[in-house]
Amino acid sequence: MRLVPAALSAAVLGAVLATSACGAASADPRVDAPAPTVQAVPAAQPAPAAAREVLPQREAAAPPRPVSSGGASRAPVSDPGMDAAADGLRPFLLTPAEIGPQFTAGEEPRPDPATPALCGGPGVVAQFPFAVRVGTAAESTNGLVQETVSVYGDEAGAAEAYRASVAGMSCSEDHVDGRPAVIAPAEDLRADLGHDEATGWQIGGEGFDVVMISVREGEVVMNFTVLAPEDGLPALPDPLTVARAGTQKLLG
Repeated sequence: MRLVPAALSAAVLGAVLATSACGAASADPRVDAPAPTVQAVPAAQPAPAAAREVLPQREAAAPPRPVSSGGASRAPVSDPGMDAAADGLRPFLLTPAEIGPQFTAGEEPRPDPATPALCGGPGVVAQFPFAVRVGTAAESTNGLVQETVSVYGDEAGAAEAYRASVAGMSCSEDHVDGRPAVIAPAEDLRADLGHDEATGWQIGGEGFDVVMISVREGEVVMNFTVLAPEDGLPALPDPLTVARAGTQKLLG
């Protein structure tokens, strides 16, 4: 995977993470100087049941299906059945120990329909509210690793949401929290990761390097974010290694 030298300032860190393909983020800006490289993510046991079947049956009063990329935004769907489905997925997300020995649990990322796409317009959560969404974060003095999962009602809906997320990262530069940011061209990572679709980006500002990887398999969209101080990515697990381990653990 090509990595273009770039960096992001601490002041815009949370905003950059919030514009990732899943539209959910939470970040601790306390990132210190790089420490020795952490261990690579080990292989994990696959989930016993297909993650694709996690969405509960909707009753007549349930919210409508996701709107198209250009439609009006809606609040994210939340009901006991979907909350239970999210809880069922959590054991199959990467743990801090699986990412590296120096990592501890960070704040769980939460979907926010008010977060726009990095290149402007409504974010994926606003455009496609009907999905089970869950995430996890692990942090160390070297940086942060975040994983988020969205499970849609069918493959077509997931594919449309995936395309919308890619479109939301299609500009070469924009502003995050009022500050300029540079987005390296998207890279097709299917040869590296497999699955129906896989795309990677690097975003640069001042003081930080951020790599984002998005993977779709059927109705499931997984997003991985690895961020570090400027020139600090070598001290963190390889983003492709993280993505491989995360997809294997959830999807088998």
